Amino acid sequence: MRLNDTNSDFTIVIPTLNEEEALKKLLPILDNIIPGANVIITDDGSKDRTKEVCEKFQGRISVVFLDRTKEKIHGLTISVLDAIKNTDTKYFIVMDADLQHPPEKLPEMMEKLLEGYDLVVGKRIKVEGDWPFSRRIISWTATFLGKLSLLLRGRNRCKDIMSGFFGGKTNIFKKEISQNFDKFALKGYKVLFDFLKIHKDKLKIAEVDYVFGTREIGKSKISKKVIWEFFKSLF
Repeated sequence: MRLNDTNSDFTIVIPTLNEEEALKKLLPILDNIIPGANVIITDDGSKDRTKEVCEKFQGRISVVFLDRTKEKIHGLTISVLDAIKNTDTKYFIVMDADLQHPPEKLPEMMEKLLEGYDLVVGKRIKVEGDWPFSRRIISWTATFLGKLSLLLRGRNRCKDIMSGFFGGKTNIFKKEISQNFDKFALKGYKVLFDFLKIHKDKLKIAEVDYVFGTREIGKSKISKKVIWEFFKSLF
């Protein structure tokens, strides 16, 4: 339990779709690790008890449920962007609900932002469990093409441009969302890459190493459709 005096300066953005069981585990962990922080559950139309779990949770973190069920466009990227637009704190961090992004790394990421970094990125140094060979090929190909795309544009880069575990200064992201909303792949799932592709100014970027965990609850939301959305957005 650290950073108690500054935890209220942070909002943890968690995109969800049928993550009832995962949130039952994650929210108490966050409550213990970062008491006083804000949490936005940005939900893309869950059919389970995700909303009920969030609304009934009582602890030292402030939990807000952002219901996107009736929105015209659905997808992880637009879910995250909507949450950032609704963020009132100086900083935010995006993480998955399924515990593949280790909550214990949050204080370290928060410290980096407090030190003055514009962007902090969780860098995967190892993937636990057995990823299917096809998934590894897709990941490697996406990373290679993504880095090439950023290089050709002369944009900011980090080692893990496909990371879904990242945070930043809210005002920087809000400005980009306001001015270039249509340049994000709204139905896609690589928000960080989209931001790096669009943002032109030099960023001070920190990286925090972590082990990408095995999903123990629920199912992956990655499909051929979202993969296609990513490849369309490359160039």
